[in-house]
Amino acid sequence: MTTIRWKVVPPLALALGLLAVTQIAGATHVRPKGATPLRVSLVPAYEQCTTPNVTHGPPLAFQSCSPPVPSSNFLTVGTPDANGAAAKSIGSLRLDVKATSPEDLLYRLTITDVRCRPGTDAAVCSGANAADGPDYSGELQSNAIIRITDHYNGQSLDEAATVQDIPFPVNAPCTNTADTTTGGVCSVTTSSMYYCPPSCTIVEGQRTVVEIAQVEVSDGGADGRVATADNTIFMRQGVFIP
Repeated sequence: MTTIRWKVVPPLALALGLLAVTQIAGATHVRPKGATPLRVSLVPAYEQCTTPNVTHGPPLAFQSCSPPVPSSNFLTVGTPDANGAAAKSIGSLRLDVKATSPEDLLYRLTITDVRCRPGTDAAVCSGANAADGPDYSGELQSNAIIRITDHYNGQSLDEAATVQDIPFPVNAPCTNTADTTTGGVCSVTTSSMYYCPPSCTIVEGQRTVVEIAQVEVSDGGADGRVATADNTIFMRQGVFIP
């Protein structure tokens, strides 16, 4: 015969025990040992196919749209069979975590051979090239939706929680090149932009997990300024298979 022994726990001790369990459960979240750097390659963006008129070759015999339509109305890159200019564009975004104090997030965006399409303001398209459009000297803006999970929440700023999805915009200036076979160069190197992009100090020791959705890079619209409303998508994260 099995005897069950019950232990009476004083109400105060029980309350403190529950509080301790609640604090432990609410103060932690799973995270990796490490996750840095993040390097994203960038490719020219095209519009989604919504009214197909041809079929892709097998085995990917899906409906497709011909001709392809670039998403950007204002920028392009050199491509011999498309516009007669040499293919020289390389685009990438890199995020590095600096884990030593003071902790930091290092951000670097670079895109080369950026050229103006017709309709872009001449004020940001003054560097003529031997083929295709002139150099672009306006602005770009990279963006991605990020989802933050850390220990910097609640009234005492010590609770684990996931923040609502927020945008992560970073602006990059572009400059002309002296080389008439390549377009402009757009780049930015910055840091300390995690909690209030593009510049602020990271709060250390918060075990921060940052999920990053698809990276997109917008042009500056007709006037080359990202602050205006006519910007279109120029590049997205991806790979190129020659």
